[in-house]
Amino acid sequence: MKRLILLFSTLLLGSVLFALLISGIGWEEIWETLRTLSFFEVGGIVVLTAVFLGVGILRWQAILRGQGHTFSFLALWRMYLAGFSLLFFFPFIPFASEVFRGSQLHKQSNVPLVKSLASVIIDRIFEVTSNLFVIIIGGVIFLSLGDSAPHSLKAVALIVFIVLWSLLLIFLYLRIFQRKSFTNIFWRGNGKEGLQEVEHEVFQFFHLKNRFFWMGAALSIARSFVGLARVWVIILAFGKGLALLPSITVLGFYYLAISIPIPAAFGSHDALQAVGFEAFSLGAGTGAAFAIVIRATEAFFAVFGIVFALHVGLHVANRFFFRKER
Repeated sequence: MKRLILLFSTLLLGSVLFALLISGIGWEEIWETLRTLSFFEVGGIVVLTAVFLGVGILRWQAILRGQGHTFSFLALWRMYLAGFSLLFFFPFIPFASEVFRGSQLHKQSNVPLVKSLASVIIDRIFEVTSNLFVIIIGGVIFLSLGDSAPHSLKAVALIVFIVLWSLLLIFLYLRIFQRKSFTNIFWRGNGKEGLQEVEHEVFQFFHLKNRFFWMGAALSIARSFVGLARVWVIILAFGKGLALLPSITVLGFYYLAISIPIPAAFGSHDALQAVGFEAFSLGAGTGAAFAIVIRATEAFFAVFGIVFALHVGLHVANRFFFRKER
């Protein structure tokens, strides 16, 4: 029941942020920007979003190959899309996507549960790493080139920003490559023995001589480039030019927004992009319109994913929202 309350609480927070943004910018400016999109341009954005998700599936596929299990793209796409939908609609439920994907892979194949869970954790580590790199680079561009604050304040913020995010990445990979536990940072409950087995599988994968490790890293970079191409297409469609460097900040703000546990990044993404677009003289209304386009496009795929998740069993939703808290 507490998680159901969390759902409505986070939606309420996002709604307040969105309402404040609309009152400050004006819906007319946002709507006029959205009206510039043609059917062909919308189709291109949908295709790029499909490719963006597809590269993520290919990365998971490569990770499983590195564990000695071969799956076709078609065998994984429904589970991956369902996991994406859980992240999209219920980001406040810790590890919902990973647990769902790992358990479903185990149930539908001969992959041991330890390995299936390890595969999705490895996938998430790659995701977090590539996202953080884009956030760092985008933040540097924003603080260096954006007209958002005095130079002295931007210099201090730039140093703090780089140091904090870099330390987070360094800490994560030091723990992994030194074969030190990282799950006990997030998990204090029962089942530590099983988590240690999962960690062992993760440690086995993160080895510099493992070619699948490098494949995962390369596909993570490729996924960010597809995300960047999607940003370019949308900004071009809005008539704002290519905006090469600002687009990296826009992508970084997207990754930052989806890390905030609000369903569909409602309100938080809009506010971040409004600030970012305004700082680069692209218009706050254009930034809000950008966030709406991204949300609508991803919601299209997330709806299909949630249909699959519900097809697996309505008990999943019951377990997430109504199970008794211990």
